[in-house]
Amino acid sequence: MLRVLPVRLYARLIARDVVGFCYHTVSDEPLAHLKHLYPAKTPAQLTCDLEFIRREFNVVGYDDLRAGRVSARDKRPKALVTFDDGLAECHTIIRPLLLKHGTPAVFFVTTGFLDNRQLFYRHKASLCIEAYRHLPPVAAAAIGSDLAAILDVNGGANGNLPSRLRQTTSQDEPAIDEVCRRLGVDVAGYLQKTAPYLTTAQVQSMASEGFAIGAHGVTHVRLDSLSAADAKAEIVASCSTVATLVDRTEVPFAFPFNGNGVDRGMLRALRASHPQVGLFFDTRMLARDQDFIVNRIVVDEPPRGRRRTTNLSLHMRYAYAAAFGRALADVGTPHPQAASR
Repeated sequence: MLRVLPVRLYARLIARDVVGFCYHTVSDEPLAHLKHLYPAKTPAQLTCDLEFIRREFNVVGYDDLRAGRVSARDKRPKALVTFDDGLAECHTIIRPLLLKHGTPAVFFVTTGFLDNRQLFYRHKASLCIEAYRHLPPVAAAAIGSDLAAILDVNGGANGNLPSRLRQTTSQDEPAIDEVCRRLGVDVAGYLQKTAPYLTTAQVQSMASEGFAIGAHGVTHVRLDSLSAADAKAEIVASCSTVATLVDRTEVPFAFPFNGNGVDRGMLRALRASHPQVGLFFDTRMLARDQDFIVNRIVVDEPPRGRRRTTNLSLHMRYAYAAAFGRALADVGTPHPQAASR
């Protein structure tokens, strides 16, 4: 019942300073390094989303949000549009659409991937799944047990390989690299030929056009898997790199995957001692957090049937219903996509 109430009624009942929308990429064609990890909307669907956001919300940019420069006359809830990971489509597809619709946005880049210097381990995993699924049945059966052993799949069942690859962590990267080698996945060649990530020049060009550029870690590792010292270094190093790159005194930071388990007191102290670290962004929908953390709704999932329409109202009803339930039960409800990014 909660999920069928009008979005505007929810916005009045469950007020938030800002509603954040989190995307990763947009493409008309399946991208081999992403297609086995999560879905992506088409440019036409992003256009419908942007029209919805501008109609229902007072869309703000990062600087305006940070400085509190928001019109008091506009009574609509504020919204901020963001894109994580620094994928190449941010410049080639997404940027032109944002400019066309006059929509500000924040692009969070993983600094170690800039200029296609290295491939994210999960993107390697997607390429492995793609290569494995294109093997002839006989070849797949012959190599399946070896791959299972490398990835330590329980029972060595071939059918578990794609699932196991999707569940890999940064600690599994050596095993993923070995699977790449066995399947003939040319990581260096893919980086050179496909160039899946933004370049330094593209990032600087986007910043000059008024888009905010934020940090998303150096290596896109879960911060709660690191020691406190290493987590601090990951945040500070990536923020420092981005701040220098776009000539800003401070830049925002989006947690890779999510900010679960990251000590908020440590983050507050870090911001106090490192002025280049701006606001933090998480993916816990509308959950309340510290005053320096903005939560976002992950909205990559496209409408059913890949129709040219928007499904943001459905994403938002889910988020508002979860927030309402959280307020009643004081128990967080994780977004089904948040843990997979």
